Amino acid sequence: MKKVLIIIGITITLTLVVVFGGYKVVEVTGDYPFCGSCHAWDGAIAQTNLADSVHGASATHGVKVKCSDCHLPHDSLIGYLFTKAKNGVAEGFTTMLGDPDKKDWLGNRKYTRDNYTFDSSCLKCHANILKTSDGNMTRAINKMHDRYVELKSTAEAMKCTDCHKHVGHKELGAMLY
Repeated sequence: MKKVLIIIGITITLTLVVVFGGYKVVEVTGDYPFCGSCHAWDGAIAQTNLADSVHGASATHGVKVKCSDCHLPHDSLIGYLFTKAKNGVAEGFTTMLGDPDKKDWLGNRKYTRDNYTFDSSCLKCHANILKTSDGNMTRAINKMHDRYVELKSTAEAMKCTDCHKHVGHKELGAMLY
């Protein structure tokens, strides 16, 4: 019986260490200095996020977001962790083997918006933008998002970044030009 209690105690302890340790690793690896360690060669782009006064580090009110708040999907934990691992490995290889002088920074903007920003990230905080209390699109801001809702799950589906191209990175275009 004593062995069983020791095994249960060790199992509980190891489980807690793995769960809380894993949580801390995911948290620490989801924000700028860690993200900036691999994105050092495109550090100017990261600086535009730090300068953003709406969602970046310069925000004086509202929500300051971390890199992972926008650049990872938030619709499921498995999708979040899988995308985080996949992008982390890919970015590691890009940093070690890539040449920043050969990258088409301007041409890459649409690709990045399409593949490295996620509507589930936006809607995590802005879910109410698609709803009204009376079920009608009465507020002006909701009317603007009516088209998004209308086209959702169709071949013409829109992404938040189709209209909100510059969110999160202050004067990114000016920096790239």
